[in-house]
Amino acid sequence: MTLQATGTRYVIRPVELTMASAGGIILRSTEDTQLAEVVSIGPRVEEPLPLGTKIVVNWNHTVPVKHENEALWIIESGAVAAIYEENE
Repeated sequence: MTLQATGTRYVIRPVELTMASAGGIILRSTEDTQLAEVVSIGPRVEEPLPLGTKIVVNWNHTVPVKHENEALWIIESGAVAAIYEENE
């Protein structure tokens, strides 16, 4: 089963951040991150972002859903704050 966004919405999932401590321990966290990735696009989004695009999100503008034991969120396309691109 899939969770398909409707209208002008996206379905998103939080992006897990990976950081290394001073001692070299790898730390992963989804808490306190404002990053998410697009997993589904509604059919009426005017300029849709490609699937997998990382975005900056204000979580106060999202609706949480649980789908197949995964925490996902629904957000209006107009509430996407920014596109996140990593520098190489």
